[in-house]
Amino acid sequence: MQSRPTRAELDRLARHYALDPKESATLLDLAAARPGRSESQTFLARIFRYTGVLSLGANLLFFVAANWSRIALFGRFALLEILLVAFVVLALIKPPPRVIGRAALLLAFITTGALLALFGQTYQTGADAYELFLGWALLGLPLVVAAQWSATSAAWICVLDLALCLFCGFDPHGGFLWLLFDGERFTTAHALLFASALNISLWAVFEWLDWRAVPQWVRRLTLFFGLCFVSWLGFIGVFAGKGWDSGPMEWLAIAGSTAAIAGIAITAFVQRRDVYPLALALGSFVFIGTCWIGRWMSGTNEVVFFVMALWLLIASTLGGRGLVLLSNAWRGARE
Repeated sequence: MQSRPTRAELDRLARHYALDPKESATLLDLAAARPGRSESQTFLARIFRYTGVLSLGANLLFFVAANWSRIALFGRFALLEILLVAFVVLALIKPPPRVIGRAALLLAFITTGALLALFGQTYQTGADAYELFLGWALLGLPLVVAAQWSATSAAWICVLDLALCLFCGFDPHGGFLWLLFDGERFTTAHALLFASALNISLWAVFEWLDWRAVPQWVRRLTLFFGLCFVSWLGFIGVFAGKGWDSGPMEWLAIAGSTAAIAGIAITAFVQRRDVYPLALALGSFVFIGTCWIGRWMSGTNEVVFFVMALWLLIASTLGGRGLVLLSNAWRGARE
């Protein structure tokens, strides 16, 4: 039985014969390339599956929070622990890649975070907020690996990066993460450099091991968080110092952000597979360049906004045009 032509093959056919929009639409109809009733039902079922699992997880948290005063201390912990065990048992009975097993492990991951939050709220241990989320990410990692599901992986990445964001933003000199560093010499720039390197390393591992094993949108999410930290690092490097007499921290931030942007751009050029890393690197570069303009032209308020607008216009236009050309060239080479 002959398979249906792919969308890429139909696009090449339309370009080859220079079909107009009406003729292209006829081609799609003849090739049965438009989503049919079964495809639409499959898409809706997948959407409902995601929203249903996330709704159950949110309802679990809201139920405990709404009935905080009505449920005794033992009852709160017992409820979450029983649910955690039930989700794990259900995943063992219906293991992944079955849908029920994956959903059960995602709910178990959410319940783990709820248990940690309940423990911290009940006993007031004095732990920083980032320690809660970092502990959640570490304890929930086995569940994420066992789930083999992109939704669970994305949830874990969001929790991990929220912990890193809290650690870098509030700069709390304490907690078990500080055992890895010297509390007197460790600065916000070091924290941002660590967070950037961790996310970019995860993205590189996903790309290097088997880029088909990890969904593209999860890899993109990981790189997005990494370049958010890179942009933050560049902002620190631009504005933390005073002129060209900046200290080691500022130069470390500038060098680290520059190396990260260049490394990601070079990797994308070598792979010639996806322009999304280049788009993120371009956005980070434009942001840091805008910060440099604001610093150099401080005190000339009438001119600085004009120069910033001109820089944004030129950089985004040329960069966007270049990304489109690269995307078309790489797609043509693959085809």
